[in-house]
Amino acid sequence: MTKRFHCKLWADEARINPFFKSLWTRRGVVAVFLLAFSVGCKTTDTKEKPAKPDKEASTLRLHMEENDVGIGVGSVEVFRSQPTKMTVQKTAFVDEGEITKATVVDSQHGGHLIQIEYTRRGKMALQMATAPHPGRRVAVWSRWTEGRWLAAPVVQRGIDDGVFVFTPDCSRAEAERIVRGLNNVAIKLENQAKPKKPKTEGKGKKTKPTEEQEMFK
Repeated sequence: MTKRFHCKLWADEARINPFFKSLWTRRGVVAVFLLAFSVGCKTTDTKEKPAKPDKEASTLRLHMEENDVGIGVGSVEVFRSQPTKMTVQKTAFVDEGEITKATVVDSQHGGHLIQIEYTRRGKMALQMATAPHPGRRVAVWSRWTEGRWLAAPVVQRGIDDGVFVFTPDCSRAEAERIVRGLNNVAIKLENQAKPKKPKTEGKGKKTKPTEEQEMFK
């Protein structure tokens, strides 16, 4: 069910998800091609050719827990060491298209956390989804080189600062790969400034000293 639930065309996502619809019509075409080649839905065990770090991509979808079973609701299993089943809304209330920055941070109790910062649109979606539902859990789905439910933190209060932090069910290396892919998507969607490449001198070339350098050696 998980594969069928998540392995579908982005056009279908755009049709049922208002945030994805906006992303699709505004600037989502770039992300579609990026994710299609980097983290396309795989149903076989064939190994993918490793992508260059700046070409890697990841997804991150937040699904609100639902108490009632019905249309638009699905059952998922979170936490590999102690599998826990929960019922969530099939449509994510916010996705990677609204991320401005992703970071791996150290936990005060050891281990690592993933911190996600959202755009103004994402901040609004996060606040609107969490404010009415304290006590419910948010199921976190991500796809990088594989797809997995990463976490299900409990909503303590409405998140109004646009920052979502959770403890992922993955190694630090996997967390860093997920974050790297999310930041690449943010750059492609212009949610994050593109890092400037450092200027390098050509091999074997010597730069001519300035007049000041010659005067004050």
